[in-house]
Amino acid sequence: MTPLPLMYCAAAAWALAALAAAAGGASRPGIRACCAISGLGGAAALAGGVSSLLSGNSRLVTAGGSVVVGSLQLQATSLAGVFVALLGLVAVATAAFVPRYHEPGRATGLYLAVYNLALLASLAVLAAGGVVTFLVAWETMALLCYLLILRRPRRDDVAAGAFWFLALSETGFVLIVAAFVILAAKTHSMQLDVIAARAHLVPGAWRDTAFLLALTGFGFKAGLVPLHVWLPAAHPVAPADGSAFLSGLIVKLGVYGIALFAFRLLPAGPAWRGVLTMAVGAATAAIGILYALNERDIKRFLAYSTIENIGIIVTAFGAAMTFLAYGQRLLWAFLLLAGLYHVANHGTYKTLLFLEAGVVEHATGTRDMDRLGGLANRMPRASVITFAGTLGIAALPPFNGFVSEWLIFQGLFQGFRTGSHLVAILIVLAAATLGLTGGLAIYAFVRGYGIPFLGMPRTRQAAAASEAGQPVAGPALLAVACAALAVGAPVVLTALARAMHTVTGVALRPVLLPGNLTVIPAHTNFSGFSPTYLTVFLLAVLAVPALIYLAGRPRADSLIVPVWDGGQVAFKPRMQYSAMTFSAPTRVTFDALYRPEVSVRRASDDPAGRSGPVHYESQAAPVFDRYLYRPVIRAFEWLADFIRPIQSGDVNLYLCYVFAAVLVAYLLGAL
Repeated sequence: MTPLPLMYCAAAAWALAALAAAAGGASRPGIRACCAISGLGGAAALAGGVSSLLSGNSRLVTAGGSVVVGSLQLQATSLAGVFVALLGLVAVATAAFVPRYHEPGRATGLYLAVYNLALLASLAVLAAGGVVTFLVAWETMALLCYLLILRRPRRDDVAAGAFWFLALSETGFVLIVAAFVILAAKTHSMQLDVIAARAHLVPGAWRDTAFLLALTGFGFKAGLVPLHVWLPAAHPVAPADGSAFLSGLIVKLGVYGIALFAFRLLPAGPAWRGVLTMAVGAATAAIGILYALNERDIKRFLAYSTIENIGIIVTAFGAAMTFLAYGQRLLWAFLLLAGLYHVANHGTYKTLLFLEAGVVEHATGTRDMDRLGGLANRMPRASVITFAGTLGIAALPPFNGFVSEWLIFQGLFQGFRTGSHLVAILIVLAAATLGLTGGLAIYAFVRGYGIPFLGMPRTRQAAAASEAGQPVAGPALLAVACAALAVGAPVVLTALARAMHTVTGVALRPVLLPGNLTVIPAHTNFSGFSPTYLTVFLLAVLAVPALIYLAGRPRADSLIVPVWDGGQVAFKPRMQYSAMTFSAPTRVTFDALYRPEVSVRRASDDPAGRSGPVHYESQAAPVFDRYLYRPVIRAFEWLADFIRPIQSGDVNLYLCYVFAAVLVAYLLGAL
């Protein structure tokens, strides 16, 4: 079946699921029926996305017509295929997760109705073939996501997180509209295909302006620094499945918008565009992981990790644009492929980790790492599934994050082929920044997994945790997908290479897949490896100690005796590393970025603190909030106070305003 009919099936299923949720979400059978229909829609979207990758762009379909919003224009494209497939996978996993996560009730029914409509709006963004269709779908998606975050609207932190999301989304939307208006006005068309074909007619200054507006506007949604502040505010307050949807897919729509302008609408441009995009991406990756290391809340920690991974993707896109500016079309296509591969990988394991964060919160009543511990013994299934996602996001073999990040590094290491020493140095600096980011990511996720799941329980809630009745199927499906995206890398790269041929006209498959399940980077004289063989080798290595144990284990009864532990009489939970002490070396090293606010409280007035415990607290200053957003907010508040007298309530004064406006319009018309 061709892609568009599959997407129609997905859209119909999600619309029906929304109706089922609104009508029957107050009961457990109603929730299950809604999720079953939503899961079928996700399967159709997954198939439609894969079909788009393999079959190329479909013809434009136009339906209806209106004076206000125009006609509905839809098209399945290879560039959007990865995102559509990811949307389907997220929908299937969430459909398997929700029935055991949400309690029946009217509020749950409305929430699930909004969620399924958000799936539908996201699909419309990815299938839009015209400017108006794209913008209407984009704004609808943003408003529905705002409602998802407001699941529990009476809490102040929920209202604040939803406000940040909506305010920055609307700011970005204005810039996106401006970018599309420039291209539509200069190409005299509202169809994306026609705009792409006539892009060479747009003057250079207008092309650059449109790209910068799009990069900034979509950067708000993607979470590029310093436009990222909504992510750590909104993700922790949304339900687990809502956070997974925001991080697994919604931020990827911002990435899709950047790719749409950079590789379809305005594919050729000066090198500075690519260098700027690459620099923003590298800075976003580094700052995201550094702030993640300072978080104790699991969901805020994962939100900052999302910022880091978006930075990696945008760095790959920026480097691809730079290589195209210097005529290196093979590297252009290769880095675009690697970036899209990382889109699929990050969407998979980040959705898994947010869902498992919800499981941990359900079981323990907290997301604070320092109030957890020892969950591996009490929640073994959740522990194994989370470990799979952790290996993926830390880019450790044999899981999927390693493969896509390895491909990105291979592309960046080819920077010397630009022919410009300065640009080559900048690309190497971007690679070095991502190298630092990768090391810190491993460090961060050793902390993010080890503190909650290993060691001893730090609180009674952690000691009493149980995974009985907790969702398993959805996260388990994503864990399998993480492994499949790595072991099946040759198959994934075959599909992506076909998509790159449609998008760029470059044939990558002979370079990427020379045979024998080996993956080769863009130039075969560099380096290569096989994710499949690597997985088999690692499994064989891990099997050796298991076989030794089975062969050499004692056959008689074992005698259990105390183990020498350095003279400790009893090891207590408070003796373990906490999340903050684990990351203390990084916080000291990057003190200039964190600007910590330190407070010390003693149990008594004894200045030496000998009469009781000393409580030491350190909190990173919200640098972007304090020095960027607060001044802007104060400026708007001052402006509002300044113009407030205009709204006096005097009808005569309002008539004067109308007269003045008409007079100014007349004078301008006379000119």
